Amino acid sequence: MHYSRAIITSLLLAQLALPQLVQTASAHEAGHEHAQPPMSSALQVNGPLPALPAGVTELKFSEIYKLPVGPRGMEPSAKLLSLNGKQVRLVGYMAKQDEATPGVFILSPLPVLMGHEDESFADDMPANSVFVHLHDAQQINGYVPGLINLSGVLSVGEWHEVDGRISYVRLQLDAVQSAQLVRPETTAALHSTIK
Repeated sequence: MHYSRAIITSLLLAQLALPQLVQTASAHEAGHEHAQPPMSSALQVNGPLPALPAGVTELKFSEIYKLPVGPRGMEPSAKLLSLNGKQVRLVGYMAKQDEATPGVFILSPLPVLMGHEDESFADDMPANSVFVHLHDAQQINGYVPGLINLSGVLSVGEWHEVDGRISYVRLQLDAVQSAQLVRPETTAALHSTIK
C-alpha cells in the first residue's frame, strides 16, 4: 500500500499527542471528582477484612444458590436456608442508581448500574443480588463505590419491595451500619430540623 507523506505525518503526530490527551482527560476527571467527591464510608473494603464478630457467619454470593443451576432453576442453598434469621456478613458492590429508594439498596457480587424506574424490569442484575434494608425505612443512603463490608440479619423468602421489585434474599442492617450510609446532605437537613 502507498500512503502519502501527509497521512503518515498526521498519524505520527496523533500518536505523539495521544499520551498528552489521556493525561489531560485524566486530570479533568480528577478535578471533576475533586469538585464532587464520591461518598466514602467506614464500610469500604480497603484491605483484609476484619475478623468476624462473635455470632456472625460469612456468607458469599456464590453460596446463596445451589451451583450448578439444575433443571429446577435457581434453588436456595442449604447454607442460605440455615442462616435465615441469623447474623451474616456479606461483601459486595452497592448497585448504582440515579435515584435511591428510601430505606433500601441492592448489594451485588459485581458492579452494576440500575436503570430508571421505568426500566426496572429490564435491569441486568445478577440473580444472587441481595436487597439491603436500612435501620430507618425513610433513610436515603449515599452511594459508596467499591467493595463494601456489611453485616446484619439475613431474611429469606419472597418479599415485595417498595420499589416494585420482588426480593428473595434480604439483609437487615443495624442502626450503626445504616448511619454510615447516610448521605451528607440528608444529615445536614436532619440537623437543621432538629435545631
